[in-house]
Amino acid sequence: MRPGALILSSRFDFTCDYVVSALRKRGIGYLRLNSEDLPDCAVTLDPVERHMSVIIGDTQFLIAPTSLRSVLFRRPVFLRDYGDDNRTAQERFARIQWASFIRNLSLFDNARWYNDPTYTYKAELKAIQLYNAAQVGMLVPKTIVTNTPQYGNLAVLGDRLAVKGLDTVMIREAGDEMFGFTTFAMSSDLTDPAWASAPTIVQEAISCKTDVRVTVVDERVFAVKILVAGEGVDDDWRTHKGAAQFIRHNLPDEISGKCVELVTTLGLRFGAIDLALSDNKYYFLEINPTGEWAWLVDAAGLPIDEAMADALSY
Repeated sequence: MRPGALILSSRFDFTCDYVVSALRKRGIGYLRLNSEDLPDCAVTLDPVERHMSVIIGDTQFLIAPTSLRSVLFRRPVFLRDYGDDNRTAQERFARIQWASFIRNLSLFDNARWYNDPTYTYKAELKAIQLYNAAQVGMLVPKTIVTNTPQYGNLAVLGDRLAVKGLDTVMIREAGDEMFGFTTFAMSSDLTDPAWASAPTIVQEAISCKTDVRVTVVDERVFAVKILVAGEGVDDDWRTHKGAAQFIRHNLPDEISGKCVELVTTLGLRFGAIDLALSDNKYYFLEINPTGEWAWLVDAAGLPIDEAMADALSY
């Protein structure tokens, strides 16, 4: 079999389940490689000839530039080690090598990648995101990255501040999983010397805001407002996730265009963008080049799965 679409995912990635379903309805041949299942496959890659064979059970899949049209890359590029996962040294070694193997598949650069790992890596960097958003004309909250906020010029950010990790904050310890949301504090609260242990992002807090989630697939833009009890929230909406409502939202053409321009500027074809709407102004918060969107298909009726399947089928 010579599939036209390659999906690089994980076994429990429900977003890819939606895409696979849409591809099947179109009769598009695909190969889904889940990272957990790779050791059970027979994989051979010739990097010079750009030819890969994958044997799963009794079926052989052949990947080559002449037949591969598109790739859906759903894995974070940076291999984050959250700790306390009870993996053996051999399991950790294998995990690192398979992650590198997946990134090396970017040698099939004739295909359309959603998104190319090279650009994904750069686009995951928060400082790069903020700079490029400002360059395309988006409003960006005043921001500093610092490990010593008590010495920084926080006055330029205002009294109420948003504090978030420079990278995803998720730690496993003693069997518990801890995830770091955006927190809010007054500038006078950030005086503890413990801040010096690591850099963090400190921004002016956007008050009286409504969060807007924007999903971009090539030129197609899908947006929702995120409400709790019919209103926007001033803190991180994810702390109210069980009560959140996702309502279709029509972005102004100018903002929609800037979202597409940002995705393109970062070398991407897909992006999940978080905006904050306040006083009729849209502020850029961040973009995730491998962001989730499956819940929006059901919660808001957005046909993002169809858009992604269209993109992979082209």
